[in-house]
Amino acid sequence: MSAAISSRSAGRPSSRSARGAASVASRYQGARYVATSVAEALPVYEEGPSISVVPGAGRRASVEEGLSAAVLSLAKICAVACIVIAVIAVGRVAITSATAACALETKAIEHDIETARTEGSDLEVAQSVLSKPSRIKAQAASLGMAAPTAEYSDQITLPDDVVSVDTEGNLSLSDSVAAAAAAR
Repeated sequence: MSAAISSRSAGRPSSRSARGAASVASRYQGARYVATSVAEALPVYEEGPSISVVPGAGRRASVEEGLSAAVLSLAKICAVACIVIAVIAVGRVAITSATAACALETKAIEHDIETARTEGSDLEVAQSVLSKPSRIKAQAASLGMAAPTAEYSDQITLPDDVVSVDTEGNLSLSDSVAAAAAAR
C-alpha cells in the first residue's frame, strides 16, 4: 500500500520523513482515532467527492405533499375560534370576580348598617332613661341642688329691647339707635 500512496502523491518526496507522514495523517479525517501507521497506509484522494444529480419534481413536489389551502383555512378558523373562546372565558372570569367582590362589599356595608342601627336604638333607650324629670330631680337633690323659689324669680328683670321694627316688621336702624340713646 505504501507504493499506492507514493504513486498517487506524485511530485512528493518518496522518502518518509516525519514531515511527510504527518501531512498524510493530517489529511485523513479520522486520523486521531486510528494509529498513524494505519492512517499512512490508507489511500488519500486528491479529488473531491463525486456528486450525481438526480432529476426530480423540485418545489412542485413539496407543495403537492403539503396541506391543501382548505385545510390551512380551516386551521386558521379553528385558531381564531379558540382565541375568541379564551377571551370570552377570561372576560367571564373577570365579571364573576367583580360580582363576588361587590357582593362581599355589600355584605360588609349591610353589617355596618345593622351595627349602627343597634347602637342607635341603644342610645335612644339610654337617652330616654337619662332624661326623665324624676331622675334629674333625684340627681340634683343628691348633689345638693334645688329649684329656685318665687322670690328669686322676681328679681330677674330684663331691660327694654333697644331694637325697633317699622310698621312692615323690618328692623329699623334709625329707631334702634334712637332707642339706645334714650336708654342711657
